[in-house]
Amino acid sequence: MNEYEELLKWYPQLILISENPVTLHGLLNINNNYQIEMKLKVPKYPSLKHATVHFGKKISLMYGTEFSVKINDLLRSTNSIMSFLNQLQKLMETIIKEKHVDTIVDADWFDNYNLEELKSVLLIPDVNIYASSGLEIIKLTYKDISIKLKQTKSYNNPWIIVSSDLPEQRTLPALETCISTLTEAAEALKTRVDSLENIWIDLRDIDNNCWVIDPVKPKPSHLYRRIYINPALSLLITPDPSSSERLQEIKVLGSDNEVAKCQNTITENLENWSGDRSIIENLLDLLDIDELPRPPDENRPVQPNDGIVDDHECCICFSMESDSGETPSEVCNNEKCQRYFHSSCLLQWLQVVAGNQIFFDRIHGFCPNCNTNISCAIVSN
Repeated sequence: MNEYEELLKWYPQLILISENPVTLHGLLNINNNYQIEMKLKVPKYPSLKHATVHFGKKISLMYGTEFSVKINDLLRSTNSIMSFLNQLQKLMETIIKEKHVDTIVDADWFDNYNLEELKSVLLIPDVNIYASSGLEIIKLTYKDISIKLKQTKSYNNPWIIVSSDLPEQRTLPALETCISTLTEAAEALKTRVDSLENIWIDLRDIDNNCWVIDPVKPKPSHLYRRIYINPALSLLITPDPSSSERLQEIKVLGSDNEVAKCQNTITENLENWSGDRSIIENLLDLLDIDELPRPPDENRPVQPNDGIVDDHECCICFSMESDSGETPSEVCNNEKCQRYFHSSCLLQWLQVVAGNQIFFDRIHGFCPNCNTNISCAIVSN
């Protein structure tokens, strides 16, 4: 059937289930919000003589004899399957407008359709499936990483992602654009998990051997770690998903003096980075230290004279994460203060004070806590 390739392009949810007689069965898209179940049998293909068409129960009950007469008239007046389907779409659009129909999707078809999709996913090795009783919510899990999808009964977006353990990756298209079927969703999950496995190993190594101050409770979707070095210095480490052996992206955060010294040390030791060693071993060499700070023992009682303040919340808004997801990255240079600020909070604070000066894209003023000199980069909108 040469015409079928063209049919598949324009009507992708109509399946050729038999070539003798030619029979199409599936969903016909009416517009972006409506589909109807139909089975078209054409015994004298390509002629539509003696062709018959059957619709789902919902359509038959809704429109009755008058609708059947119009369909038979269409079969007699058109000379090809493509022409008939095109005219049928126009007829259904007119009926929808006249009768103000909210939805005309036959639920029985979708239940069967979901079951067939689930059978295909079950053939994919190591992917586990969990489904709600009505098959409206499907959870796919691979190596303890999950995505949860919801059926929309929409032609363009039959499935949407409700939740996902997978991180967004700049080098890959959004997962939502890769999941027109459950099988595609399962394959995408498996491919992306396998590609991130070495990165997650590195991140777990950091979690076990460093003082991680952001994220507070790491999840698989967090592809970064901010680790504590001293009260005025921290490192934001973002592993490269394309290769765990490459030098990772490391951003130095803290007071100007501490940042400058740390950046000089890292620059001097860059050549020591080796893909054959663990990320912790590489960090020790980069920083030229014997060990990385570990988080304080939660069971140890706090002493009155403890010098280290382990509260890294913003000193202006008193939260760790801003509305935009930013963590505090600006630190006061005063060693007796060394309070943390979101760059956005500090910028706003400095901008409202009259007389603060701007030099080389930085605004200069006074620390909200200790009143010593402090500056912040001006981010253009």
